[in-house]
Amino acid sequence: MAGSHTKLANLNNAQDSTLSNVLLDNFVYFYDWGFTDKGSYYNINIPQSGIYGGDRHKLRPVADPNYTSGQVWEGYRKNWVWETGVTGSVNQPIQISGLFIGNDFRATGNVQNPYYIDYKNGRVVFDSAISTSSTVKIEYSHKWVEVIPAEGVPFFREIQSSSFRNEKGFQVANSGGWAQMGQTRIQLPALAVEVNPAKSLEPYQLGGGQYINTDLVFYVMAENHWECANLMDAILYQNDRNIHLFNTTAVAVSGVFPFNYRNELNENALPSGMYESLVDNFFYRKCWINDSRGSDITQLSSDLYIGTARCSTQVKPI
Repeated sequence: MAGSHTKLANLNNAQDSTLSNVLLDNFVYFYDWGFTDKGSYYNINIPQSGIYGGDRHKLRPVADPNYTSGQVWEGYRKNWVWETGVTGSVNQPIQISGLFIGNDFRATGNVQNPYYIDYKNGRVVFDSAISTSSTVKIEYSHKWVEVIPAEGVPFFREIQSSSFRNEKGFQVANSGGWAQMGQTRIQLPALAVEVNPAKSLEPYQLGGGQYINTDLVFYVMAENHWECANLMDAILYQNDRNIHLFNTTAVAVSGVFPFNYRNELNENALPSGMYESLVDNFFYRKCWINDSRGSDITQLSSDLYIGTARCSTQVKPI
């Protein structure tokens, strides 16, 4: 007769997210929202230029082989802010209400020139192409830090330096780092998160249960030493505290993830898809962050600094 001795233990469904993947998704969300909540974003108004010039409010046409020329337009920085209710700045992120084609305003959801906003890649995609000589302007906010998984990214990615210097060839087709499509670029500063599965287990109590200890590695990449050190300090300051994890499988089943397949906001993204709502509504376990430590910052080139921070986590999932 079949019994527990013939079954896999501590596993409900082999296709559900196990602790390693839960930790990865949660820490990417935790730091992505954490930096945004503390004011790590730039509001781009019309008009706005950088300290070196350029027009940060203007988009440029993208030569994307998946679309007709004139359909896709991008900003100088990707990773546009969609969240609301930040606590670390009196200037809230700009909520995109529409854009200008020349002097004509086109609200989001309009039927004359319908389009959608690809927040992750910082792009506007029109249903029908417009002239590539058009002037497309938009007010938006973009995040300062790009937080990504260190492994399993969907495309080969290339680090793009000097992305804030949009006066340097941004409006020139196939120029420099902007020759890469948005989904293949990593704009600095960036934080890449890696999970090393289940380092060790230890008993929880008499009668059963186990803690799982897992190490996380954070790769910090920046264009200068100051930014790299600042981000590493922010990670190390999270030592000896608990955070709450959300159940990634339950979130996927519920359909409340903020983005759809084309990085457009879902209808229930605000507030249901925000990190705090996911934690509140799909609570999984508490996670204790401990033994945080950092390594030396290495300068690989004149504008690339890399540092590594680590921490251990303890969770009782089984």
